[in-house]
Amino acid sequence: MFDSDLVQPFFLILIPVFYLVGAITTAVFPSQSHTSGGTWAFGFAFASAIVSSIGGWWWPGTATWLNLAPLAQVMVLLVTLLGLILARFAKQYLEGEPGQSRFMIWLHLTLTSVALITTTNHLLIFLGSWIAISTSLHQLLMFYPERPRAALAAHKKFIFARLAELCLIAAFTLLYASYDTLFISQILTMAAEATNLPPEAKIAALLMAVAALLKCAQLPFHGWLIQVVEAPTPVSALLHAGVVNLGGFLMILMAPLISQVSSAQWLLLVIAGPTAVFASLVMMTRISIKVRLAWSTCAQMGWMLVECALGLYELALLHLVAHSAYKAHAFLNAGNTVESTLKKRLVAISNPGWREVLPAAFLALILSVASILVSNSSGPAQVVSWVVPGIALTILLSEMFAVKGGVAFMIRAVVLGAAFWTVYWVQKTASYLLLTPPDNHASLLAISFTGLLLTMLIIGYFLVRYRRHSPLGIRFHRFLFAAAYLDEWATRLTLKIWPVKLPNVVQPRSVVPIAPPARSKESV
Repeated sequence: MFDSDLVQPFFLILIPVFYLVGAITTAVFPSQSHTSGGTWAFGFAFASAIVSSIGGWWWPGTATWLNLAPLAQVMVLLVTLLGLILARFAKQYLEGEPGQSRFMIWLHLTLTSVALITTTNHLLIFLGSWIAISTSLHQLLMFYPERPRAALAAHKKFIFARLAELCLIAAFTLLYASYDTLFISQILTMAAEATNLPPEAKIAALLMAVAALLKCAQLPFHGWLIQVVEAPTPVSALLHAGVVNLGGFLMILMAPLISQVSSAQWLLLVIAGPTAVFASLVMMTRISIKVRLAWSTCAQMGWMLVECALGLYELALLHLVAHSAYKAHAFLNAGNTVESTLKKRLVAISNPGWREVLPAAFLALILSVASILVSNSSGPAQVVSWVVPGIALTILLSEMFAVKGGVAFMIRAVVLGAAFWTVYWVQKTASYLLLTPPDNHASLLAISFTGLLLTMLIIGYFLVRYRRHSPLGIRFHRFLFAAAYLDEWATRLTLKIWPVKLPNVVQPRSVVPIAPPARSKESV
């Protein structure tokens, strides 16, 4: 007899099973990893994710050990799609490499753990998957163990990952002591219904916030994320698109608990906020495409955690999905990005004046106010969620107006801006309907602090973009280019606490002295 309640859980369980069987198959038959046989598991996992999502829509299932919420479905679709794309790319990218089979095995195992962590409803499975992701990713980062920067980045990430895991172990222990259950849905239900959380639960929320900050490579623990560009391009794409954002996923998953602990929210705000501003500006000073993308990831993770701190969990989910898709494409398309960037540098930057800024700001203001009224936004944080894209739209349109004038071009730019806003509104609304975040409003002080961060970002952008050669701009650019030497200090402290022998850049070779030529009698 057909039981529709089992459709969604069954295909959800198949996803990590396919990845695991794929890893075993690649280990037993390594030669198959050079053909289509090495990527079959990724296609079946993605197909299972699609069927599970459709089954969840038509036949909502029930499973105690699985997370069948829309958040899990969105994440598993994202992860399996990225896995399929990365596997197909890596198949040709690593063609002929002696470690290709080893790479595919660890890629299978990494995605197995990611699939488990996004679908489980049990604290111990979540914790075990979190640790397994870090362990598997470490092997991928050390794909070229002879590269010193790759070895140093992997060593620093290894230490910071252990710290995050210790925080998570302590947090989950406190949650179990507070609610006497290991099932995440039951813990969140009791936390949402409680008028006052127990002290152990508040400490657990604070520890999970620390774990999220470490996972998302926030200052001053960011250096490893910049240096892992030494790893193969598929590893960078996997890390930036599907692993580093798990800290944000943890905050979104635990939203009913995090939203009631102001100390955890402020911790996210005061660390992730300055990180987002600083990394956004440092990114503008970088020449290497991969390094620029790495700083961009650091900044975007910061903004995502700020959104969680303000209670904008639906916006954080949208940010997570959009960033994953963008970073996967950007890293896998890095070769073409180099060419397009070089072409952009040949175009002179036109500083927008008031004639360009005012109409752009007017259009952004109309769209922002209309969106606030139509969406019936409540609370100052929701207002900020519409003001921020308005600022971005103002900058975009003003720079477009400054490059080329004419009524036809301005109309085309306005249509483009309206299309951008419509897409943002639809996606944000859909994320809210999928997630239904807790109704907790950020304080006025938190909103003011966020406004200060945005003001600093706009001023810094103006200096780097338009006043690069002014005396203040030169000093500011030099400061950003050095990234305040934060990673150098963190690296020294890391190597002092836990020393490691790094491989030599150039292997020393024995030098055989050449004897001078014998002198002939004629020369004497």
